Parts: sequence; C-alpha cells; structure tokens
Amino acid sequence: MHLIIMCLLTLFPLNAFGTEVEAKISKTVTTSAEAEILSQEAKHIEVYTIIDRIYDINISDGTYKIEAEILLKWNNSQDQINLRTLFTDRTYAGKGARDLLNRIWHPEFLVKAEIVQRESLFTTVHMNEDGSLELFEKFKTTLPINTDIKTYPFGTLQLNLDIVAFTNDAKEMTFDPKYFKIGHKDQEHPVIVGNWTLVRAYVDKKVSHRLSTTDQTYSQNGFHFIIEHDFHDSMQKIFFPLGGIIVISLLLNLFSSMKFTENIDMRVMGQLTLLLTVFALKFTLGDQVPHTHYLNLVDLLFLIGTSVVFLNFFASVVMGELYLRRGSNNRIVRIETIIDRLIPSLTILLIAAAFFSVFQSEAIDWVELPPRQEK
Repeated sequence: MHLIIMCLLTLFPLNAFGTEVEAKISKTVTTSAEAEILSQEAKHIEVYTIIDRIYDINISDGTYKIEAEILLKWNNSQDQINLRTLFTDRTYAGKGARDLLNRIWHPEFLVKAEIVQRESLFTTVHMNEDGSLELFEKFKTTLPINTDIKTYPFGTLQLNLDIVAFTNDAKEMTFDPKYFKIGHKDQEHPVIVGNWTLVRAYVDKKVSHRLSTTDQTYSQNGFHFIIEHDFHDSMQKIFFPLGGIIVISLLLNLFSSMKFTENIDMRVMGQLTLLLTVFALKFTLGDQVPHTHYLNLVDLLFLIGTSVVFLNFFASVVMGELYLRRGSNNRIVRIETIIDRLIPSLTILLIAAAFFSVFQSEAIDWVELPPRQEK
C-alpha cells in the first residue's frame, strides 16, 4: 500500500514541467533551400505578425481557433505617381480599403489547411512617406491540430498558422517574415486561452504547391506554437479521481476481510460502485482526451483502473461465496491474504509498465530504411 501512495506522489514533481517553463520565441527564421533560390529575383513582401488569441483548443475534434494580425509591407516604385494620386488620404479602412485594393496591385494570401474560411475582422491600407504601402488585416479562423500525442496529458502539441501567397508564385513574390510576437505588450488577457501553456514558438519560410497549377510554387510563411497541457488541470481531472478510485478499491480489499459476514455485501457493492464510477469518469472526460487509433497514456491508465477495480470486484464475489459455503478456515484465509497482496503489486507493475511503454516509444529515433532493390 505504501508503494502505491509513493507511486502517486512521484507525479507531483512533474508539476515543474507545467509551470516553470517560459515561452521561447525563436528570433531566427528557418528558410528552405528552394525558397531561398526562388526568392532571389522576386518582389519581397515584409511580413509582420502578432498573435492575439489562441482559443477553443479541442483535442477531441482536433481543432483550434486563432485570432491574428498581419501587416504586409512592400514598395511600388514603378507606379509612384499613380499611387500618390489614388491616396488622397494616407490611410483607408473598411469598404474604402477594399475599393482601393481592387484598383492597385497588392499581395494576397490564404491560410493553409483552414477548416473554416478566415473571417476578416478589420482591414486597412496605408501609404508611408517613402511611398511604401502597408496592408493590415486582423482575422480569425479555425485550424486543425495533429493530436498524435501518446504521452497525453504530458508531452506537447504543435499548432501551425501557415500563410501562403495566393496570386503570385514564388519567382514573382516572396513573403519575408520580419516580426513575430505572441500578444501585445499591454495585453491583459492571456493569448493561450484554456488549460494550456506556451512553451516555444518559431517561424519558417518555404514554398507551397497547389493543385491549381503544376509548374508554379508559392511563398509560404509558417508560424508554429508548441504548447503543453497544464499539470494542475491533469492532476485534478485525471490523476486524483482515477488514483483515488484505485486506492479506495485496494483499501476495501485490505481492510474489509470477507471472513466477517457483514463485510461481504459492503465490499461487493463498494467495488461495483467504484467500477461504475470509473466508467462515469471516462465518459465525463471524453471531450478532453484525444481520439487516436492507439492507446495513449490516459487510455492505458483508465484501462488499468478498470481492470484493477473489476479484478477486486470479481475476487470479492468469489471469496464471499467461498466463505459463505465453506466457512472461515485457514486455507481460505490464506487465499484471501495472497489476493489482497498480489493485486496491489500487480497494480504498481501495470502503472509502471504503462508509463515506460509510452515514454520509451516517444524516445525512440526511428530510422527510415532505403527502398527495396528489385533484382
């Protein structure tokens, strides 16, 4: 019993991984070789990005929502006279901005892999003193998440916001990420909404291919966010309830001997109640657990919890029947003692095996084999 309590207590130091990690935003941009080559003679569009909110992270459906601000800056040196004639005001917004954009060349982008088409919340067009133009857009959209996380609720998820050029290919126009920030300096509300913590963020620049053309590639900027589930939330929703059920189930066996007739009904009904409680807890957490084709850590723990409680329930029914039919003799007492000591040991082994199998598989570096040579 002491081993089980110690096993549960070892989970508390893991809290450091959930609260003491500070978000790190990489200041360098990873650029693919293809993007570097194609951008040499292209028109360069500077990209400035601020992420206002990341919210409604639903790992069950594999989606999240994002609200972001993007500023695109470029120079139109070949058409300065016409542009200064059009810009009677320095800044246009709303319908005026859209009408003006229809009359001039401007960079267009789409959000890659979005589930719902982005909703533009605010748009402005501005001309600077030097004649350069700035197109600002604040938008929100819904994007997919790769919920392949075997160690859930531990481990990390990667969220991606990829913007891709829409009308001009990478030889004509390239997006150059110049500025990237998570939230505004004076922002009061959190950027990551929910029980998640931002661990790291970075930017990359590469090219994207589309089915609409077979000989063109388009400039792409990727903004990536590495997040992890808050440990406190996992502790109070998963480990405390499930661990409490397992401990109570084992305590019923240890301190409610079946040799006393009055304990038989209490022990059997108690184990049955705990078994139903495990099912109810699993159902309650259904929308907060990723749905995968394999068993992640939470699935394994619930499977172990259900198996342990069911085993205790089955042992209680069998031992109660033996005591009622054959009475309290030394042989049956020894059998009960062995069962009461064996099941806790088995529980510890199963929990340890679950953690080992999940984290061990995450640490393996898979090597891709070369294609088979046909003789």
